[in-house]
Amino acid sequence: MKTALLNQLFIFLTFISAGPIVGSAQTTYTPGPANLDTSKFAHIYFFRDKVDEFPDNWLSVIINDDRGFCVKAKMNHIYRVNTVLTGDTRFQTNINNEKIEILLKLYPGKNYYVELKPEKKGDKRIVGRMKILDETEGIERIQAFHNTVQDRYCILPFTGNNDFRENAWNDTIRWFASDQYDYSFMPLPSWELILRSTYRTAFTFRNKLISNTYSEGGGILYQQLKKCRSEIEFENYCRDKFIKSTLDKRRDSLISWEIKPLTIPYGIKYAKIVNIENRSIADNLSNGKPLLIRSTYVVFFWTDQKGKGNTACLYTSERGLPNELQAISILEERILWSWKSFMLVKK
Repeated sequence: MKTALLNQLFIFLTFISAGPIVGSAQTTYTPGPANLDTSKFAHIYFFRDKVDEFPDNWLSVIINDDRGFCVKAKMNHIYRVNTVLTGDTRFQTNINNEKIEILLKLYPGKNYYVELKPEKKGDKRIVGRMKILDETEGIERIQAFHNTVQDRYCILPFTGNNDFRENAWNDTIRWFASDQYDYSFMPLPSWELILRSTYRTAFTFRNKLISNTYSEGGGILYQQLKKCRSEIEFENYCRDKFIKSTLDKRRDSLISWEIKPLTIPYGIKYAKIVNIENRSIADNLSNGKPLLIRSTYVVFFWTDQKGKGNTACLYTSERGLPNELQAISILEERILWSWKSFMLVKK
């Protein structure tokens, strides 16, 4: 769950196509390191709440000259970008190499309001427009908006297949269970998408401006166990093989682990909570100082309609300095919220 390190929070406006997005019910917490003081953040509201000519296309946004994006705005949406940047900050739109710029002077704790709009020129070129709104109009439009304002803390690289979760799924994620069924579950609010496939879906939270050492990962990952005849055999697998499989042999050293029972939803045969804490050496992040990794996994086994065994884990994990990490009990509470939403659904 590692992503490229970004030097600044940025907003780059690029015109790309995308599917529908729907807000999801979520647990309530601010993503990022423990004890994060959001009063130091500037909050920039991006409005694309009015009907325009391009209902099926995104406007993606860049602060200053960095590469990447922190918001991709679709029609009938309002987004709030939360950033620790201050001072003069330049915002660009860039569609087909045609840039439009505005400048905002950012202060900690202040709100800013920007309207986004794609427009077609006479020569059929499409450009992105930005207009700074005053506070009165901004608040009125937020109050009149019937859907949820989408918060953005995590910054993703512009390259590769990285994407925001809401761009790829509706309120729940569907993941392979068998040829005829999928599992459906609710994602954690801090997760943004870095990889999705039939057997693995990975998410991340990373923002170098907030912390150079902190990152959060999570998702769902297929495992190798195919045959399991009893709960004892499954617990032995979790203890003897699964825990070792989560460690990087060159960088990680195990500090502690714990295996606990949990409630099993329909369609699952065996499942355990596995809590792990280990120490990691990551020279590029902390100048050679060891970082801690705290992880909570729900490891589960099921059989499909043909009796074939399958194993996977749903997990959340934090890496950083000790004072940046949540307690294992908090990570466990979060992943159990997602686990309780697990449902077997027919394709």
